[in-house]
Amino acid sequence: MPLCNHQTIVLLPPQDKKLRCRHCHLTINKKELADDYCPECYEVYGVKRRDFEQLEPEGDSKTRYSCEKCGAIILV
Repeated sequence: MPLCNHQTIVLLPPQDKKLRCRHCHLTINKKELADDYCPECYEVYGVKRRDFEQLEPEGDSKTRYSCEKCGAIILV
């Protein structure tokens, strides 16, 4: 496998805070949570659970880049 020297990189947007369901532990972005209840709990159990814990983004103080050639994520 040839080595990539990451010459073509793209700045990635900051990560959003994520929510984790306290029952099924599904991790989801707040933007993806359309109806304010856990879609996994609703689909599997038929219950609209709204009990989430907020997770901090990983590496929140670092700038993230992605190499267009190999797809590597670079933290600076």
